Amino acid sequence: MPTSSPNLAAEKECLLQHIEAIRKTGQVAPALYFVSIAPTVSKGKTYHYARLLKEKNGKQSMVARLGRENSSKHQDWRRRIARREAIVELEQQLKLLDELMQRQQERSHLVDRDFGEPEE
Repeated sequence: MPTSSPNLAAEKECLLQHIEAIRKTGQVAPALYFVSIAPTVSKGKTYHYARLLKEKNGKQSMVARLGRENSSKHQDWRRRIARREAIVELEQQLKLLDELMQRQQERSHLVDRDFGEPEE
């Protein structure tokens, strides 16, 4: 049975380890959740408040108030979203790598051929 490159298998394992390491650092935001900063003017001063929003069917709905910009809740959700985005990127790389490994297995007969001069 033809196999893919051990280098590709090692890279796949490395990506999986990165994903696991990210997950161990804390909670990951669910898909379609994001943070928005909304300014509010009170007594002539402008304050910026963070809100957790969820997008559904092209519309945004508020899920929670996170307090002032850079509050601990706001920073927590920013980190969760950053983890999610990093995992999504690594999963896309994994998908490309899996496709490459599959292609390599399917096409190994082309590479394994003897391309030297025929013997007479």
